[in-house]
Amino acid sequence: MRVEFKKFRQIAAMGIATFGVMACAVSAQSEELKLAHFMPSMHPMDQGVMTPLAEQLSAATDGELTIRIYPSGELGKGPVQQYKRVVTGVADIVFGIPEYTPNQFSKTAMVHIPGLFASGTDATHALWDNLELIEDEYAQTKLLGLWANNPSVLLTRDKPVRSVADMQGMKIRTPNPVMAELVKAWGGIPVSMPTTDTYNAMNTGVIDAVMIGPSGIRSYKLNETAKYVTTNIPSALDSFYLLMNKSSWEKLSDEHKAKLTELTGRYLSLRGAQAFYDAGQSGLELAQESGVEAIQIDAAADAEFREKMKTTLDEFIDKVGQQKGVDAHALVDALAGN
Repeated sequence: MRVEFKKFRQIAAMGIATFGVMACAVSAQSEELKLAHFMPSMHPMDQGVMTPLAEQLSAATDGELTIRIYPSGELGKGPVQQYKRVVTGVADIVFGIPEYTPNQFSKTAMVHIPGLFASGTDATHALWDNLELIEDEYAQTKLLGLWANNPSVLLTRDKPVRSVADMQGMKIRTPNPVMAELVKAWGGIPVSMPTTDTYNAMNTGVIDAVMIGPSGIRSYKLNETAKYVTTNIPSALDSFYLLMNKSSWEKLSDEHKAKLTELTGRYLSLRGAQAFYDAGQSGLELAQESGVEAIQIDAAADAEFREKMKTTLDEFIDKVGQQKGVDAHALVDALAGN
């Protein structure tokens, strides 16, 4: 009986040791990438882009390559620092907004020119169709995704905007340098701030209005701070990126690079544009349900807005061309498909 029990213990020990070796082997083969963003985990970009990517990549590699998502600034506060975080390797992958580092992405910003696109999907296709014209701005990273949302709407705290005259002297949060220049041309005062600060700024009267993609209404609860939303002022699109640290990319096996490539690029970007469109429709519906009055400017007002912004847009495009040493007007024409 003692001999049999001794043999059992020996066999069990060998089994445990074998399992341990196998577990170590699996662990050694698996790799986890850290993905950082600054929104809540329920944000449309997390739920519509990043979480599906993580699930698809794990399935495609049999769990050998996974992504762990760190939302809400868990790897560092401040949306403006996202580009720095991916370049320095604080995160392997980041979601970010090119407008927060405008000098780095001034050519990408040409996609924001008002009137070029009717939708974020059109703008996203234009970015990928002309990637060779802007890809040098992403040279320090591995570009995984680049997409746009729908044109911004104007949410106002206590004053409706139906014409250029209504915007005189209003302090307006703008999403990017293009819209900041246009707000000046329309007589408003542009204010630059992260979207995460807009709720308190509107509530306290630090700003009078927010220009933002309609998806931001729900994400940042702006339906609670606004009385009016003007939906069709000629406004800019926002753009967004998903970037990977170059060293993190280079460390991947060829097989894993191929799998990640299949799941990103234009494919991922179009999913981002669609997620923003769906979220935008949801945001406008929420505003309506909350009693926010929807306003559409008439044709005469639209013409006045466009006339006021023409000179400013030309100057803005010229400035980018001088800074980058490129024909920025040709870049805009290429994006527009002209």
